This record gives sequence, structure tokens and C-alpha cells, in this order.
Amino acid sequence: MQYDKVLDITLEVGYRLLESGAEVSRVEESIKRMVMAYGQSHCDVFAIPSCIIVTAPDHAGVSQTRIRRLHTRETNLGRVALLNNLVRQVCSTTPTSAEIESSLKRIADSPVFGFPVQLFAYALIAAAFTLFFGGSWADAAVALVCGALMKLAMHALARFQTNPFFINIAGSALAATLAFFAVRLGLAGQMDKIIIGTLMNLVPGVAITTSIQDTIAGDLIAGMTKMAEAFLTATAIALGTGIALSLLRLI
Repeated sequence: MQYDKVLDITLEVGYRLLESGAEVSRVEESIKRMVMAYGQSHCDVFAIPSCIIVTAPDHAGVSQTRIRRLHTRETNLGRVALLNNLVRQVCSTTPTSAEIESSLKRIADSPVFGFPVQLFAYALIAAAFTLFFGGSWADAAVALVCGALMKLAMHALARFQTNPFFINIAGSALAATLAFFAVRLGLAGQMDKIIIGTLMNLVPGVAITTSIQDTIAGDLIAGMTKMAEAFLTATAIALGTGIALSLLRLI
């Protein structure tokens, strides 16, 4: 494979990893191993949650650099596992660029959980955590509905490319509002358990975990960036719930 193509294709694999929620240390190590598998003697990789920079010397000793900016991220651990397998395959068999591109397309087209499954998962998680925190079966039933309606509202906002911060505010506000009226109507008895159970869908657990992993691995900028992202998500949850309950108590 030509040198320029090596940098381009390995950067694309790293970009897909970072986009799917992989930790920064995994992304950097994957790109470095793939570049060196194609005969390059040295490679420097710098990645943060929003950018990847790859620099390596060509056969004439002249350094070449590639930069890729990342604007959106998601958490798709299934895709991360598939990309990890591709990285291992690249390092062991050094396939052509066409073969790697074909594998990337197949991974991108791989089935993910559809919206009905996600809707069911949100509802089930809300009901299960409501029971876990001490709510009754009636509270869990209300949380089941709250979780599904919250997912519907957030999905509708996402289709309009709304900022994730405001999506979380709207979702948490809706959950608190539904729980408030359910208790007022006598459908449930513990509003706090319903709200907490429903909001567990929004808690940034993966972001907190990866930020700790990146910090321990020495990637302090990436760790602090992801921790700030998790803090903003938690702030949005608190704001949405607090605003909704404060307004509803005036009724």
C-alpha cells in the first residue's frame, strides 16, 4: 500500500473508533500499530475526543501529517468491538486499502438496535430502576410509560439536530412533569422514585468510565474533556428536573 494511503486509511479506522465511543488510548494505540504494521519505523498519534492528529516519516524521511476533526460522538460498544477486530486483522495480515474500506463499509452498515428496541429499553430501564430504588409496582408502571415518552420526545428533538445539552434538559423536565401529574392523579405514590428511575437512562456512566480510563492512562486532556462532558450532562439533568418541579409546585 502506498504511504499516503496508509495514513489515510488508518486515520479513518481511528476516526470510526473515536466516533463510536472508544477511549483515546485505544484509538492512539490502534492507529500506531496499524501504521507500523505496514513497515513504517515510527508514528506519533495525538487524539482528544474532538480531534486526531497522526504524524509519521515517509520512506524518504520526510514527516507527513494527517488531521481529522470529530464533531459528533455516540456510544456504540458493539461497533467498537467490530473495529477492534478489524485492527487486529490489519496488523496480522496487512490487507489492501480496498479490503479495509470494504470492511469499514460492512461495519458501518452492520445492524444496530432499531428505534422500537431503544424505546422498549428506555421504558424497561426506567421501570427496573424505580423498583430498585424502592418504588412500588404502580410506580414502576408509571415509570415504564415515562421512560417511553421521554425517549420519544428526545428522538423527535434529535431529528431537528437540537444540541444534546438541551435535549437532556427537555427529557429530564418531561420525566419530572409526567411523574408529578401521575402522583397528583393517584396513579402512583412516590414521585421521587419514578423520577430517579426514569432519569437513570440519561446518566453518563460510559462517559465517566472512559474519562477515568483516559486519565489513568495518562491522557489528561482527553480525560478532563470527557469528564467535563459528563458534568454538563449531569447539569442538564439537574436543570431540567429542577425547573420542571419548581414550576409545577406553583400549580
